[in-house]
Amino acid sequence: MNDDNSFSMATAPFLKSGGMTTVRFPAGSAYGDLYHWSTNTPTPYKGIANGYWASGSTFASVVQLVDKIGTTLGVVNYGSNQAGTGGGEPCEAAAWVAYANGDPSDGKGIGKDSGGHDWGTVGKWALIRSQVPLSVDDGFNSLRIGHPAPLNIRLWQIGNQVYNNGYYGGEHVGEPDLHAPAPAGPKDFGKLHKNPSLSPTFYGARLIEFAGAMKAVDPNILIGASLVTPPDAMIWASDWNSSVLKKACQDIDFVTLEWVTGTVMPPDWKTLDESNLLGNVRSQLNTMFAAVLSEDKASCPKNHTPRIAFSPAGVIPYPKVDRPVVEALWVADVYALLVESGSVNISLPSLYSDIMISNDRKKVGPAYLGMQMLHYIAHIPGDAMVDATSSNSNLAAHATMRRDGVFGLMLVNKDPASAMAVKVNILGGQVGTKARRFDYGIAQQKAGSGITPVKMDDVSGDFLVTVPAYTITDILIEK
Repeated sequence: MNDDNSFSMATAPFLKSGGMTTVRFPAGSAYGDLYHWSTNTPTPYKGIANGYWASGSTFASVVQLVDKIGTTLGVVNYGSNQAGTGGGEPCEAAAWVAYANGDPSDGKGIGKDSGGHDWGTVGKWALIRSQVPLSVDDGFNSLRIGHPAPLNIRLWQIGNQVYNNGYYGGEHVGEPDLHAPAPAGPKDFGKLHKNPSLSPTFYGARLIEFAGAMKAVDPNILIGASLVTPPDAMIWASDWNSSVLKKACQDIDFVTLEWVTGTVMPPDWKTLDESNLLGNVRSQLNTMFAAVLSEDKASCPKNHTPRIAFSPAGVIPYPKVDRPVVEALWVADVYALLVESGSVNISLPSLYSDIMISNDRKKVGPAYLGMQMLHYIAHIPGDAMVDATSSNSNLAAHATMRRDGVFGLMLVNKDPASAMAVKVNILGGQVGTKARRFDYGIAQQKAGSGITPVKMDDVSGDFLVTVPAYTITDILIEK
């Protein structure tokens, strides 16, 4: 919402080349809980600065973009109604689902919100979507995008980081939630501490209302809830996840966690600890997933385990980074692990940055190239991740069987100083003897050369490959 570049059509080729198929809209921070999709306007909120609202960040521009690359994860406004007098309205959310996924001939009524506003029928909003702008704007021309076919948006998250609404005191704030009176300013969030209308139980009850209204329009959508990421939840929000799940687990399909990781190291305490970042990936994820699964088991109906989405998953942005290629290694390894774990969606912290895509779109950074290396082996929806193991803790291995019959192998050498001679043994499958190899690592990053491709003619079920220090190596073996 705060970047005019984000939904530009010029972004589409970069997203496709990097394997990014889902755009999250609206963006994070407070934008999602102030934004009203039908008017493309925010609710004024005195508790925080409303920030910059990019003129090009409309849902119409999102639709044009996702038609080229995939789909959207919609972040539903939980925090504010259009008048700014209370929390978000389930009917407004249901009308958005109608606009996105409805049929113009559907006469099903959406209902009235708590202020008495009638949101009309499913067909009303679907018809507007299908039309071209009128010569005289009736207030809905920005929604007339000439798109008769439904958008089939399946992922809908209710609220963004709702636990930062002030319920846990003045240190965990920043998310607008007008289910209670807005604070006079950022310093007054502490006055909302333990307000029952901001509690996890209250949010859970409202989740049920949102899910019911939205699934009445399209029963095939998936509803997501905003949870605190373990182990933080055990420290300052110990009752949020369990209370939300106990109340609403049966009505949600996924939960959204935020995971931004990394530590700094001496002597300046300003430099990223690369060894810790790369070496603790699996232990961090194991701790996180174990905690979420434990909460699911304790609080959810039997045989109902919501999937997990990450918004975002990334590395802390503020430290100095001695070897920027570490961002590529982390993204390639971690995003592969999250895909293997069954995550329903993974969002990047920022699309335009030094590590992703430059603002002028003339350069791409190491994190983008790490995404691209993962995209080589997991190329299109339906490509299957298969088991891959490594006997060396400094070498991560991930493998796929692509729908086109290509076997994909990605090796990530996390040792900054030493190359690794790797013996590859492919069990239980027939593969060809010819392959393509792609490398991106510290040598390419320093040279500014990007990903390096070469042909291989000597592969089979067992072969040797040397992976240079701090390098991602992809091997795509033909049928």
